[in-house]
Amino acid sequence: MPVLDDHYSFLDDCHEWPEGRLPRWWFGGFSSICVACAVAPIDIVKTHMQIQRQKRSILGTTQRIYNLRGFLGFYDGFSAAILRQMTSTNIHFMVYETGKQMEYVKEDSYLGKIVLGCVAGISGAACGIPTDLINVRMQTDMKEPPEQRRNYKNVFDGLIRIPKEEGWKALYKGGSAAALKTTVGTCSQIALYDIIKTEVRKNTSAKDGIRLHFLTSLVTSIISSTFTHPLDVLRTIMMNSRPGEFPTLFHASTHMMRFGIMGPYRGLIPTIARKAPATTLLFVLYEQLRLHFGICSLGGE
Repeated sequence: MPVLDDHYSFLDDCHEWPEGRLPRWWFGGFSSICVACAVAPIDIVKTHMQIQRQKRSILGTTQRIYNLRGFLGFYDGFSAAILRQMTSTNIHFMVYETGKQMEYVKEDSYLGKIVLGCVAGISGAACGIPTDLINVRMQTDMKEPPEQRRNYKNVFDGLIRIPKEEGWKALYKGGSAAALKTTVGTCSQIALYDIIKTEVRKNTSAKDGIRLHFLTSLVTSIISSTFTHPLDVLRTIMMNSRPGEFPTLFHASTHMMRFGIMGPYRGLIPTIARKAPATTLLFVLYEQLRLHFGICSLGGE
């Protein structure tokens, strides 16, 4: 009976203090998949704007995609995006949440959280780069002449064909830019969100609820987009290139500047239009899953 009483007391603690719940390992991946379904059309418009050789507006790029592939064209590469969320993005959250239990991060160490965000980004990059590469190629395949298209059936077809046709190293083409972008992106997203949320709760009476999660994630998305967009452009250019087209980061960087000083920020508006609602929805879903279905920690500790 004492064990049973302790069990009910444990449940009461969870009910009275839901903020003490810890996320489960799959919350990050599930939340990001839901977000990917919503923002895939914006993502493909952004990708096309990053690699276009002739300037087109957002509306012009959207119209061209629709003319080439119809409505389904806005979901080209979606299978790769889903696999990336299930692996890479989920690893980001798992590593970060696990690392937060370490002493140097627990004591409101912002430097510790920033370092942890970088570690989480690097950890997920190994799994994310091949699926990211296939996603970019499937999204942009419609722009090529029919005889030059890669025509990957799905992400698994790409994972099989790329090593056969281009060698194993091709799966990590543009990997340096992608890894740097993922590292900075994870740090400026997850760690920055955590820092802003902590500061707001510490200095205001805001409760751990949807309003706090919404405002914090919205601010985080704008800051993160500004920091990571040039790296995102560089990654897209290298991943979409033909063998030998851009041998080094320098060659890709030179091509990125073809539109002048604003070259690194081509597609920034659709990036923010995608990332603001995506980041907001991601963290709101993640936090709601944590508050309602998370693991209850003893005594809220």
